[in-house]
Amino acid sequence: MNVDEHIERMDVLTGCANLLAFLETFSTRLTSTMHSAFSLLLIDLNNFLAFNDRYGRAQGDSVLHWVGIVLRDTDLPVYRIGGDEFLVFFDERETGECEQIARSVFERLNRECQQFRLAAPPASVVLIHFEKESLAIGDLWMAISDALFDAKVFGQRGFLVNTYTHASAINNYQLRMINMLTERLLSLASRLDTTHQIAYLDPVTQLPNSIAAEREMNRAIQQSQRTNETFVILFVDGDNLRLYNDISYSAGDNMLKRLAELLASHLRPGDFIARWRVGDEFLVLLPATTKEAAFVIAERLRSQVELTSKIWEIPTTISIGVSVYPSSGTTVEELLLAVEKAAKQAKDNGKNQVTAFETYQR
Repeated sequence: MNVDEHIERMDVLTGCANLLAFLETFSTRLTSTMHSAFSLLLIDLNNFLAFNDRYGRAQGDSVLHWVGIVLRDTDLPVYRIGGDEFLVFFDERETGECEQIARSVFERLNRECQQFRLAAPPASVVLIHFEKESLAIGDLWMAISDALFDAKVFGQRGFLVNTYTHASAINNYQLRMINMLTERLLSLASRLDTTHQIAYLDPVTQLPNSIAAEREMNRAIQQSQRTNETFVILFVDGDNLRLYNDISYSAGDNMLKRLAELLASHLRPGDFIARWRVGDEFLVLLPATTKEAAFVIAERLRSQVELTSKIWEIPTTISIGVSVYPSSGTTVEELLLAVEKAAKQAKDNGKNQVTAFETYQR
């Protein structure tokens, strides 16, 4: 699991990729020797600052979340590149198909905006076609800026289709400054990646560590508060794994690596697993999952460890505790306390089993 991409390249509120992801993607694309045509769909909410002032930031966040859903429903790459600005990327598609999708996005925004007390049109929507030519990231920013200006001033905050030409990007000094700032930002991002590897990655198993796990749980709580979905925490505790340390600490580390790989290989795409603290414990987060579905997954993990480890130096098992948001707790602290209690009960009842936290255990 790449912790850095998960944490730094995604906009948590909207579920879209963020500005850094956009800069990295397009800086790589534009420096390629193979230049192909592409299109960008820009969405800029109209009078959004005034809307936030009138209805509050929470309502504004709901609007941004809704726009993210509308755009991600196109099944195309979507980036949130500013406070209320989004971008959808069309790679080598026919201009007619791009315009059809862009028009449907504009119409859906107009159709659904009243539920948020937004006036139609709620956003300026601009489709820009780029021909097969050599571009720098500065050209792209100039095109985006000019197109949004045209939509606000000449398009009456509505829908526009534009074709980019270098003739519109005549300020060479401004282009050089944009390109230089982009290079510095990407260099900073590379250094941040290295820092995150140190701060959020467990050096033994190469899984996210406890700090990353707590961040992920906070993110899951925020997401569930918006969607009203449950999620589940599994606390995986090794049974007698310290016997490997009796052989040597190297044997203990190798066993943890194998166990981490085994657990991760039997989770679903989108599930999160971390090493918890520095012992033989792991924490798994199952997003948008019911208690019943979590038991199926937990039992699969338990049985696979029992079966696979029969050929290891020392066969082993795991005990798993289960806690569910929000019935087991509504904060990270409550969920952790609940799941650790459940894991302890699994241990006390004979190990090698899955136990859920029940409210009477409080």
